[in-house]
Amino acid sequence: MHAENRFLETTDIPGTPVYDGRHAEIGAVDDLIVDTITGKVRYAILSFGGFLGLGKSQYVVPWTALKWDSELEGYVTGITEDQLQSSPDYDPNSLRNRDAETRLHEAYGVPGYWQPEPQG
Repeated sequence: MHAENRFLETTDIPGTPVYDGRHAEIGAVDDLIVDTITGKVRYAILSFGGFLGLGKSQYVVPWTALKWDSELEGYVTGITEDQLQSSPDYDPNSLRNRDAETRLHEAYGVPGYWQPEPQG
């Protein structure tokens, strides 16, 4: 049994495909936004070229809205067209405001990284 490679070099991330829940490719990762204090990735900038009729646009989405799939060698997300269309328009610089971050996380239905993780 081989150990799964859990690391991906940041230079390899731009262009990494993003898939929907049915494993259809819907876009790609363009860039990451890293918290300079903790060093953790907090957001991904994704492009969805023609996804569900949307033109090629970039969206800032919480990192927790993406899950790595080693078989696909890409990220899977449950993000819907409605969530994209109703998500706040943000550029990465607007994420310096906790209220703006809260609205963004709520739009995608994922908890904020600053919230305590559930114990399980």
